[in-house]
Amino acid sequence: MKKFVIASHAKMAQGIQSTLELFVGRELDVTYMCAYVEGELEIEKQIEVFFADLKEDDQAVIFTDMFGGSVNQKMTVAAQGKENVFIVAGFNLPVVIEVIFGAEVYTKEIIQALVENGKNAMTFVGAPEEIKEEAPIATQETANESVEEVVAFTGTLPTTLRVDERLIHGQIAMVWSRELNLHGILVANDEVAKNETQQMALKMAVPAGINVLIRSIDDIATILKDPRAQSKRLLVLVRTVGDALRLAEKVPNMKYINIGNVGKSVEGKKETLTQFVMLTAKEKESLVELVKIYPETALQNVPSDRKELATSFIK
Repeated sequence: MKKFVIASHAKMAQGIQSTLELFVGRELDVTYMCAYVEGELEIEKQIEVFFADLKEDDQAVIFTDMFGGSVNQKMTVAAQGKENVFIVAGFNLPVVIEVIFGAEVYTKEIIQALVENGKNAMTFVGAPEEIKEEAPIATQETANESVEEVVAFTGTLPTTLRVDERLIHGQIAMVWSRELNLHGILVANDEVAKNETQQMALKMAVPAGINVLIRSIDDIATILKDPRAQSKRLLVLVRTVGDALRLAEKVPNMKYINIGNVGKSVEGKKETLTQFVMLTAKEKESLVELVKIYPETALQNVPSDRKELATSFIK
């Protein structure tokens, strides 16, 4: 079994806990240790309790806040002789997520490679206009040209459609993109397609190696029906259930319709379905229609959460 520890001086580990759970849920076996905090066990005792519960067939990765600091020193001493325990010092959030999802079984070499990948996520943020767009399937112009080439497709597109009012953000970049092993991210939004500033901001979150295309809903529908899209693992992001319905009416056979984060930025009376999904009456009506097209539509914030079929919320 994989186990993880986040250990820090003071309350940094608690802050990481709230952020990490937002990104990956609460299903992982993670222990959070805060050292030298009033009301907490002494760090030596916290370490002792953790190692006492560690079984021979468990693998543990321990993240400490600072190489050479007292927490790191105490962990290193406690882990001596334990080949199934790995310590990473000076972590950041990308490193933690990279390691957690990077392998089923760890070795020293695997951990080192994953840490290097996570370190690459630390970068100086330049001017937004320096960020370039890469088209995963076709530009708007070539998509329009390919309309004549659209062919009937009876299989299932390897495409996930997600309703997420933030569109591209940390969960998408660091968790969903890895879960879906994406070739590309498509943003389908009529307003953002006309706003270069918003487009540049969204592109900042796109992981290296994954292409992005931001277009109107109609243009994205055309691209998804292009034969070139039928072999690509794509994540299509829309802001509202109504937009998801518009796209679903145009594109058959998508693999998964996911209602993720929606409703927090909307004013007016809303019905709370889950912690992350709050719908107005109009959006609820759109969900009813969406489920008629895609009965397996489900509410799921992060991949580790259980899928809750939308049908259970609209009876």
